[in-house]
Amino acid sequence: MNLPNSYFEGFPIEFKKINPEDFPGFEIENDNKKVIIEPNDGGYISDAFQAEIDLRSKNTVVVNAAVGQGKSTAIIRTIGKYYHEHPDTLIIVATPFVSLVEQYCDDIHLETEIPKEHIYNYSRLGKDWQRSYKTKRVQVVTVNTLLGNPGDDAFINSERKREYLSDLLKRCLDYNLKVVFIYDEIHDAIQNFKQELIFSLWKWRNVIIKNYILSATYNEASKVVIKYLAELTNKKIQIIETKRVAKPDKQSKLFLHYSPAYHFSNTTPEIVNVITKLVKSGKDVDILSYSKILAESIINDDKGVGKVLKDAYVNIKNCTSDLNDNQRPIDEPPQNIYDKTMCNIGTNFKTGVSIRKENHAYVIILPPRHTRNGFKKKLGIFSGGINSIIQEIARQRTQGEIHIILPLPDKFNFETLKRAEFTPIQIAEFKNFYNKVSYYKLDNGKEVEYLALNEQDFHIHRFYSEELVKNVSEEISHINSIQESRTNLPMLIFPDYETYKLRRGEEYLATKFKFYGEDIASYVTYSAITNQFVNCRLQKIKHKTILTFKENFICFGLKVAWDKYFGKQYFQGYLSYMNFPLAYTKFRNELFSNYDLKFKREESNTKETITPYQNNKFEEQLLRFIAYKYFGQSYYRAYEFHNGYSDIPYTRSMYLLDCLSVMNIGNEIIPSSENNRDINKLYQILGYFRNKLISEIKEYSSSKHEYNYLKTTPPNEFYNEDDIKLFEEFTSLIKEDHVLDKIYNFRNDLNLKSFYTRLINDFFVTQRKKFPSGSDRIQISVIIEIKPIPESTKIIDLISSPKDFAIPEDNDPYMLETFGSYENYLKEKEEIISLIEGNMF
Repeated sequence: MNLPNSYFEGFPIEFKKINPEDFPGFEIENDNKKVIIEPNDGGYISDAFQAEIDLRSKNTVVVNAAVGQGKSTAIIRTIGKYYHEHPDTLIIVATPFVSLVEQYCDDIHLETEIPKEHIYNYSRLGKDWQRSYKTKRVQVVTVNTLLGNPGDDAFINSERKREYLSDLLKRCLDYNLKVVFIYDEIHDAIQNFKQELIFSLWKWRNVIIKNYILSATYNEASKVVIKYLAELTNKKIQIIETKRVAKPDKQSKLFLHYSPAYHFSNTTPEIVNVITKLVKSGKDVDILSYSKILAESIINDDKGVGKVLKDAYVNIKNCTSDLNDNQRPIDEPPQNIYDKTMCNIGTNFKTGVSIRKENHAYVIILPPRHTRNGFKKKLGIFSGGINSIIQEIARQRTQGEIHIILPLPDKFNFETLKRAEFTPIQIAEFKNFYNKVSYYKLDNGKEVEYLALNEQDFHIHRFYSEELVKNVSEEISHINSIQESRTNLPMLIFPDYETYKLRRGEEYLATKFKFYGEDIASYVTYSAITNQFVNCRLQKIKHKTILTFKENFICFGLKVAWDKYFGKQYFQGYLSYMNFPLAYTKFRNELFSNYDLKFKREESNTKETITPYQNNKFEEQLLRFIAYKYFGQSYYRAYEFHNGYSDIPYTRSMYLLDCLSVMNIGNEIIPSSENNRDINKLYQILGYFRNKLISEIKEYSSSKHEYNYLKTTPPNEFYNEDDIKLFEEFTSLIKEDHVLDKIYNFRNDLNLKSFYTRLINDFFVTQRKKFPSGSDRIQISVIIEIKPIPESTKIIDLISSPKDFAIPEDNDPYMLETFGSYENYLKEKEEIISLIEGNMF
């Protein structure tokens, strides 16, 4: 496949901008303009950054620099200047994660020549009984420690941490020290800035001289944080922003591996195949997983990916959170942090870590499709939206390979690309590529729409004002009017917009807008096509998994595919709420749309492509397999599966009898509807001719023989004029049943004579012989058995109305987990019905 990113050479790299107008009421330095700096020839900004800052002026410096441009190096050099040139300063570095504290301490020591004994790692607090930290000039802590955030399972920060901060503050006051705060990767720390915690920062109001706030991926909530912090520096802000420029000679190769699997596991073929090939090629592999459960499965299991890695590497590092109940004993440093000498697998090196290994392959596993269902998305480390993927891709700092395993993205509204100023050629190329990798149907009834990153505030504000506030606007006005009379009552103030944006804004964007994070795969695909990633460039994609079915082992192959890509939750979450025709249609569409199906004959080494209705053996086994998965042991022919998933013919006779059973359950013909009227008529006619043939059975009796029989060719009097008209109508209606028409080819060479013969073959067990007496000795079919019409309802049924299927209860746990709400379930149901009505089997 030709990659389309060649059509986007020089296309602007979009990023979240920080603008003066974001901060009304604040003093923006540089004449109310942000400072734009450019990286040097090596792609780094440190020199340009140092030239723009005044170390002693009291303000908040906001640094908005691209990943890989050296903003951390720039701020570490700044720390060195404070230490060496301004001895009256205390530098407090606040990171979003404890896993980054050790790294920051090491980097500061190595790059600034600050002695280790003058840098304090707060995670050693429990062992520092002598409180030696008080004299150290550089303190590296976490943001939650600085703000006194106790976590979800405590009510106040530990006494030891409170004493630690109080001791530092007292020393600053006693010795007239000025404090410089550095907040790195602020986008990952916004959850700490709750109103009740921000009061802790005001303890420093008399000693603070500067805030440095850094990120490559600012979000709307971080603008509120900037306001909180800048208020402590007399509301003065300096904005420093860099241009986003990709350096081709430094970019890694980006590979996208699309997987149609409903769940990802240690044995998902796409994951196994990617890791196996990388290991065999001698790559040094690190794996970042969206899920702690998946990461630990890879580490602990002796199968699938786990086995591949254990066979290849002596040392594998578990990089998942080692907290128990959100708490770590105070004297125990974190253990599960990234180790550059090992194969790292986990979730906690998604930001801050710089991977500089040689011959390296960085594997990122995005959330599969099932994680987006339910009331609460289960996106793991990607719950924060698209900033997560930008940060995670950026961990690779030297040229290497980045492999992303991702689900099929949702369908795209290509008209919205005009908002991004695509040319007609770019739209055409984007569309051609995207359609090849997108999910086969519209998910949740809405397409992905391109949305500019700098429009996010508009979308949050519109929701806040037009839905949240508007819903209770009269009540808000009423409460405001009686506030003076509400003495001795709990405070009742509706959250202002800034408070709401900080608390829920990013979650709203990431869960309600596909392009902002609800469908991470669509954003990754868009960004790869349009060259949006600074540190990597799309090199290759793999978008269809090949499923090979061996002759005589098709049903077993379907079982293997089911177990790997669908499984129990797929059935419980979807198929169990549908009648059989919907369940069959959905699974069949999944197979033919999302997989490359191949058929290998016993005596051949070549593989044939399986296309819809062109391989009758496959289609027959697919019918049987879905019936068994749908009905389980209550399936009318479940006995066929008792000894395994063997290929047993599902003949045309069986299919016709099943269809007649559907028509006559309870001895009443099922009612017609707009959806099934023609196919019902088809089987009403067929049932009529079957009954007529039964009425034509003759008896023969002699001293030696006694049996029932039918003539092998229709007697002259068998078809009357009305019968001929019915036959013609039947012939015209066959096309309404795709199985009968395309799999069993019933229309081929069909005439009155062949129709009669097929009726005998399909509805009777017979033995051919010559009539034993008479001069003509005609051929007859001795009736051994009239094949019975199944009386069970657990049969293959593709003729019932798709609207006649079980409706789950509103509180059904599987429905809630899978669809999130009853309304979403109904949307899914209507879409599948439309597939059947449109003959899209």
